[in-house]
Amino acid sequence: MTEPGERFFPFASIRAGQREFMKDVRDTVESGKILIAHAPTGIGKTVAVLVPAVQYALENEKTVFFLTSKRSQHKIAIDTLRLIKEYAGPMLNLVAVDITSKQSMCPRATSVQREFYSLFSEFCRYEQKNKRCRYFLKNDEEALQRIKGEILHVEKLCNWCATRGVCPHKAALEVAEDADVVVCDYNYLFAPDIAEKILEKIETGLEDLIVIVDEAHNLPDRIRNNLSNTLRMSTVTSAARAIKYEDREMHGNLVELENIFTKLVKKASANNGVEIAVERDFLEEEIEKVLRRRIDRINYDEFVKRLHSIAEDFENKKEKEREEVQRNIITVAEFLDEWRTRERCVRIFSLAQRDNPALYFKLLDPSVISEQKFARAHSTILMSGTLCPTSMYADVLGATQDRIKGKEIFMREYKSPFPEENRKIVITEELTTKYTERGEEMYRRVAAKIGEVARYVRGSMAVFFPSYALLNSISAYLPEDVSRRAMVERQKMSKREKNELYELLRDTDGGILLAVQGGSLSEGIDYESNTLKAIIVVGLPLSPPTLEVKMIERYYADKYGSAKGRLYGYLYPAVTKVLQAAGRGIRSEQDRCIIVLMDYRFAQYPYKNCLPPDYDVTVTCSAEADCKKFFA
Repeated sequence: MTEPGERFFPFASIRAGQREFMKDVRDTVESGKILIAHAPTGIGKTVAVLVPAVQYALENEKTVFFLTSKRSQHKIAIDTLRLIKEYAGPMLNLVAVDITSKQSMCPRATSVQREFYSLFSEFCRYEQKNKRCRYFLKNDEEALQRIKGEILHVEKLCNWCATRGVCPHKAALEVAEDADVVVCDYNYLFAPDIAEKILEKIETGLEDLIVIVDEAHNLPDRIRNNLSNTLRMSTVTSAARAIKYEDREMHGNLVELENIFTKLVKKASANNGVEIAVERDFLEEEIEKVLRRRIDRINYDEFVKRLHSIAEDFENKKEKEREEVQRNIITVAEFLDEWRTRERCVRIFSLAQRDNPALYFKLLDPSVISEQKFARAHSTILMSGTLCPTSMYADVLGATQDRIKGKEIFMREYKSPFPEENRKIVITEELTTKYTERGEEMYRRVAAKIGEVARYVRGSMAVFFPSYALLNSISAYLPEDVSRRAMVERQKMSKREKNELYELLRDTDGGILLAVQGGSLSEGIDYESNTLKAIIVVGLPLSPPTLEVKMIERYYADKYGSAKGRLYGYLYPAVTKVLQAAGRGIRSEQDRCIIVLMDYRFAQYPYKNCLPPDYDVTVTCSAEADCKKFFA
């Protein structure tokens, strides 16, 4: 019998754990709660969250905001909504629209405009104001009706609108005004300047939103990265050189900014350090001193605006050279503008690259952005296969009872629905990537163990390393038969090249992918049809003890105590990358995979305590024997 909230479920049966999750989602949306859900891979969380959320939204005039961080997750959400609509038939008049960033949807945006929203925004505003954009000027009711009637992937929506001469982003937002579900990027809610414009445009208040955050383990870093920036000395030098004959006064100001970098180099060197903390006011005061000395006196704000104007109007170059100049000038302008944020950030000057020092800042606490969104939204569901422990994410994102008054916070960790015999997890003894034990001998032993495990794997497999450096160091000693089958992720590979690497692995029987933890091949790609029969996770991707890591640890230690400071700022982020990589193997109930955690630290406190409760591990010195038995 179908229960309330399951009426539009498009599959023959509901999986173990899935029904429990759906009930919790239904309770969350009906009661205006916040649900933080660790829902392991294979539980079918996308359909489980959308069915009750959509049903409630339709019955109560709410809008579902389904937020994702990657295009691949957009596709999963849109495909699921299409299934729901097809299954329900005429009884369900569901309107859903898929939207990405404005510049990524624009048929006219140049590569540098896609990179810098400020440059694109000014270009778009100018073109609209002067009625020069034919896409924006054209209204096409037929286009809107098709987007309302069908549920289109954003790529198809953009291509179809462009062929009709209609602005895809404008059309998508017009449909979003009447949509029941909007599938969009995190920035549409958690980048304040963008969120305010979007909600105003679609005439929806936060109190009418059912917010679903997919792959929510990515949200803290995304919010931090939205309020972070880096400026290298070479960028300032290049920008100054480019405008030397265009604007002498501004050229002089940029040369003085180079001199500020030189002061910081001397200060860092005097402290015998690679990094030093920089006060927010230091940079602003130094620049104001420079600007007061110039003939054409301007203040800090005017300096930033002038840089933007120079970049927008710059045309004294061929297209490729012009874009490079614009890129450098806008990088300087945006950095200086964002540096002055009053939010609490780490601000650091780094000599890690001696010939090209960098000044950067990064938000310390993402909850200053997320907490207010959760408090005002009708209800919120945060979900991921690696949202473990849920209490840590609740603290980091500000979704706790003492921070959000009047809303019940609901934390759940669901069991994996997979038959235990389909997934084997082993931890190897004696092997490690621990810094103090690294060296040729350890690399040889790790490489040999990878070869021994690979010998018994029936099908393709992946080996994920903590870094490109360790990937290269260990892969140099891999046995010949492994090297021959290896498909290697290289640093600075394009998205297209990574997709081609995945397709090659998928179409090859017995291929071995060598990639890094935390990259798109270990998190962003859904390895369908049991492509990976074995996964080896080599070591822990712990961040080096940089000044930034220490400052984040100290911040959380002050806020939650020393134990949580180290867990939140150092250990859990690394273990999350491990779990994401380990989860690539099993994507459905029929899949089978052996997971080898190749570092003895996984069996020791505190790392062992960071693993999910459904991780039933075997500690062994002969992982190859477990592999042989698994495939027997």
